[in-house]
Amino acid sequence: MTSLTIKTIDFGANKVGSKQIDVASDFEIESAKSVAYVVRWQLASRRSGSAKTKTMAEISGTTAKPHKQKGTGRARQGSKRSVQFVGGRTCHGPMPRSFDFSMPKKIVKKALADVLRMKLKENKVSLFSDFGSEIKTSKISETLAKNSFASALIIHDGSNAALTKSAKNLKNVKTLDAKALNVYDILSFDHLMVDSKVFENNILGAIA
Repeated sequence: MTSLTIKTIDFGANKVGSKQIDVASDFEIESAKSVAYVVRWQLASRRSGSAKTKTMAEISGTTAKPHKQKGTGRARQGSKRSVQFVGGRTCHGPMPRSFDFSMPKKIVKKALADVLRMKLKENKVSLFSDFGSEIKTSKISETLAKNSFASALIIHDGSNAALTKSAKNLKNVKTLDAKALNVYDILSFDHLMVDSKVFENNILGAIA
């Protein structure tokens, strides 16, 4: 059991405090390779795979033979749409495909636990209890400036629409439902701002 001091943020009073939490974790990263594999898997699944070059059948142009087979002294040619001619087909060009590949759930779970432990170890996790129902971008912007957060990932339970709308116009902030928590987004932001309920119900269980 490890005792951890985590920063707490009160959006309403614009105050910052601290909270002592006991965590059943040694904060050691089990496998850096698993984190790299999962990030690669996430990025691969996001690729559209829509790059495509035309085959000879798809290129417009004459189907006539450029010149007769023999007697000209030139190489034999069958079509002006061949790869060697300007405007012809592309040889071995890209075609639409999926870059996605399978990833064991155990590896994803292990990588998620590792990056969460890393953020906690670096004191880059803070808790907030209630944002309120008022759409106020300045609340989040002032909190970032006051605490010198370069960027922040706000993890919530998905029930507060005002929080999501308030952070929408900030380029260095992203709100994320706890159900969609993933390795790539955690690593992409400097600081994690987590709803207290989410931390107790989801985060502590993930790193145990």
